[in-house]
Formats: sequence, C-alpha cells, structure tokens
Amino acid sequence: MAATIQLNRLAAALALLASGGVLAHGYISQPEARNYLCKTGGNSQCGAVQWEPQSLEAPSGFPNGGPADGQIASAGHTQFGELNAQTSDRWTKRDVQAGPFAISWTFTANHVTRNWRYYLTKQDWNPNQPLSRASFDLNPFCVIDGGMVQPPKQVTHNCVLPARTGYQVILGVWEVGDTTNSFYNLIDARFEGGTQPPLNWSQGGTIYPSIDLAAGDKAMTRVFDASGERTDLQTVLTIANTEQGQKNNWSHALASKINAEQSQIRAGQQGTDGQFNPVYGQNPVYLKAGSNLQRVEIQLEQQQPPIGDSVSVSGLESEYLLDNGKLTLNFTVAAQGDLAVTNTLYDHGGVAKGQSSADIKDSSQSFTMPLTGLSAGHHQLVIEGKPKSGGAAVQQTLDLMLKDPASGGDYQYSFPEGLKSYTAGTKVLQPKNGKIYQCKPFPYSGWCSQWASTATQYEPGVGSHWQEAWTQLP
Repeated sequence: MAATIQLNRLAAALALLASGGVLAHGYISQPEARNYLCKTGGNSQCGAVQWEPQSLEAPSGFPNGGPADGQIASAGHTQFGELNAQTSDRWTKRDVQAGPFAISWTFTANHVTRNWRYYLTKQDWNPNQPLSRASFDLNPFCVIDGGMVQPPKQVTHNCVLPARTGYQVILGVWEVGDTTNSFYNLIDARFEGGTQPPLNWSQGGTIYPSIDLAAGDKAMTRVFDASGERTDLQTVLTIANTEQGQKNNWSHALASKINAEQSQIRAGQQGTDGQFNPVYGQNPVYLKAGSNLQRVEIQLEQQQPPIGDSVSVSGLESEYLLDNGKLTLNFTVAAQGDLAVTNTLYDHGGVAKGQSSADIKDSSQSFTMPLTGLSAGHHQLVIEGKPKSGGAAVQQTLDLMLKDPASGGDYQYSFPEGLKSYTAGTKVLQPKNGKIYQCKPFPYSGWCSQWASTATQYEPGVGSHWQEAWTQLP
C-alpha cells in the first residue's frame, strides 16, 4: 500500500476506507481549523484534505496515544501529509486574544461523544519544527463533557483561552464514544502582541498561490475604497519566465512589488522588527489606517487558462429507507475533463458495499446502483474521477444515512426532530441504531417528549428508562 500512497494520495484514501480505515465526520469551523481553511481556500497547496477536511481521525488517547509526533496535523494519514508542514509563515492565522473563547465544530456525522479537549502550544515553542507533544502544554485548557450522547450537527464550546503572544497553535481533540478513535484539528492562531500587525495596519486581502503561471501571464492587485476601485494604486506583475511563474515564487514576487511601489499597502508576514516580509507562499495584504482603503483583490490573467478537472453529484437524498437490506441509488455525475469516474458506497466501518463506473468527458451521466446486504446507519458515497491523460484525481464524498423501517411501516420523525409533538402512538426513528420506536399510550406518553442533551433518560432505545416511554417496533 505504501507504493500506492506515493503514486496517488487520493487512491490511498480510498484504499484506507476499503480496508476498514476511518471515515470522515467533523471539523472545527470557527475559528477555522487548518484543514477547513484548506477547503475554503484560506490555505493553499494542501493536497487531498481540501476535499476531506472532516477526515482527520486517529486512535484516541492523546497525549499518551493518538498520532505520532510530527504527524499530529495529519492525524497520521499519509494522504494528508501536507498538513504536517510547519514553519512560521506556512499557514493562515486567525487573530485571537486571551480570555473567553468560542470554538465551533461542524459535523458531517455527529457521533455519540465522550468529550472534547483543547490544548495550546507553549509560549516558547518553535514554529519552524514539526509539531510534537513537546510543543504543547499537555494540560488541556478546556474540557467539554460529551455525556455519551449524539451532539447536534453544529456545536459551540465556550472556553477560556490562556495568555500567549505571537503565533500559537490550538489543538482540538474530539473523542467519540462509539469507536476507539478521536478527531484531531489544529487552529493556527495569532495572539495580541508578538507578531501581530501594529494597530495602524489591518488586513485587507490575501495573495493565494493557487496555480502556476506561464511567462506572459499577469498577477495584479485591484484596490478598492468606499467609492470604488482605485486604479492608481494597482500593482501589476508580469511573469518573466517559468521559474517565476511557480505559484510560491510569483506570490513572493507580487508581495515584494507591492511593498516597493505602495506606501499605503503592505504584503507579507510581519517579522519581530515590525516589518512586513514577503514569503514564498501565502501573503496577507494589509492596509494603512487612515488611508480609507477597504480591500485588495488579486486578479490573475492567463494567456491560455487551463481547464480544471472536476466532478459534481446531483439527485441524491441525505436519508434513504432500506427494503430488507436492499436499496437502489439513482444519481447523476457531471464531469469536467476526460475522466474515468468510479462511485463506491462504504458503510460506517469502511467496507465497500457496491461500486459503479463509467468514462465521462465534459458531460454528465446518470447512474443506477442496486445494492444488497446493507445495514442501517451512516454510509458514504465516494465519487472519484481519474484523468485519462494522467494527473491528480478529483474526488467528492457524500454522507448518507440509511434507515431500516420496522415492519409496522414508516415513521413520523427522526429523533429528536419534532420533540414537542410526540404523543401517544407517535413513531420515531432512532438514527443511532436505525430502529423505530412508538410512544406508549397515556399516562406514559408524557415521558416521550422529555429529553435534552443533558437529560437523556427517556431517549428511545438509548436512555436508561426508555422502556417506560417507548415500545420498540418489531
């Protein structure tokens, strides 16, 4: 498998799934984690994690267990190894300050949870060395009890962030309760003081080294104030040769030219001397206070813009009812480029349950996948498109919840949806086990709507007293 990983990281991701590896379920969305910024474009040159920001799952037990030193950012996954790069200027940072601090998660599959724990690097950590346990204060500054219940799809934790200065890293560990794994996310943070820009400058844009450019192509700024675009403040870089056109090189060159030509605009990372230094990679762009400038956009003009390969999926539902373990998926895949498209359905344990494929070239094709031997629960449909002329594959992953209705028929709600409407006879699906439960008649029916994330005694099929309120349908 190691050779496969080296040849194609995306193929390796699928191989891990098929061999019982991990599935993707959640990420820190605010302040944006390193992996989530790779998806949104805030971080560049991230590799496969841009499609799978929710996939950073590894064994639980940090700091005694979990991913190895130097692999904490990737959760030990080779296909996400780009995340392990660690220098003072590699990653986009979010401004934070000590004191009350909110951290939000977004879940694509919201597992029963044991806890969330948050760790912070030491004041004197070395940002130019691979992240290790020695980089962190191993006493978590915030611990949130998950109560062994399923959280909502989005959750926010109110913590207290310790005092630091300059560039620091926050490690968030989400320990799920129904597997032996946890999810590991990093927030690249910039505290007040240290290397934070002085008060007379504020960030107004970013130079993202998104693609390589060719000789003759242009990278330029578009500067705006409240009245519109200021063409007199534009900086234009014309690419001289192939070497300068490499994405990191032109980003550095454009930032350098901005600093040389403009007095109210600066680009680069701020050094300890307060100066803005262009870097070979992503460069923040800052505007001087009192300049009345509002933002800077970066525009690329290519003589022959390349056509990027991509796949997109339509026609799928988020939930499906099984018929004695059978299901037929009908969906459409649209492809840009000449791609060999493969669709694979994986169950929650990472076992492939069905596959279909076709060659698609700049068009769309409908697929019908008859599936058997399925069980209720979380599944994922992975769409992979491999360019037939060679090159990196593209991938899209969709979460599906398969439900197994009891012989009594359909249900009215998926618990805890419609909680206050539960009365005698109400049928609900318990997504944690795929079973359907019916609310008991009066006087027991009053317990059916008694539920909160901190009081789960009457949760159907799960709570300690659920049988007092519910009957499991056969």
